[in-house]
Amino acid sequence: MRNWFDDVLANGENDLRFLFCLIPCIVCCVILSVICIFIVKKKKNKKSILKIDEEFILNLQNAYGGLDNISSVEVDNSRLKVTVLDLDLVNLRVLKELSQSGVFVTGNVIKTLYKYDSKTIQAQLLKK
Repeated sequence: MRNWFDDVLANGENDLRFLFCLIPCIVCCVILSVICIFIVKKKKNKKSILKIDEEFILNLQNAYGGLDNISSVEVDNSRLKVTVLDLDLVNLRVLKELSQSGVFVTGNVIKTLYKYDSKTIQAQLLKK
């Protein structure tokens, strides 16, 4: 029983040319497929930025003890790092409810992670 490769070899030079054209085409198709898969996966991995409502920002400002109590707001990786003047004015219970993974307090610095983009929250908190 003969296979297609035996037929190509038996038919001579024209069929070999066909093979030499077919192989690069297959390689190009595979490379393009890999590139397309990579692009699709990269788009899926992008974090969609959720729109922040005013109520969330107001609750956050009140939980930090008001705008006058906020000394500085920074973004540390994806966490929001807020330095407050008086830690006694901060409502940690409300911050825990608003945060995604808890509240970390070191001195007057409060680090939290929210479901919203930290840079957007920073910009909203700094508006006075």
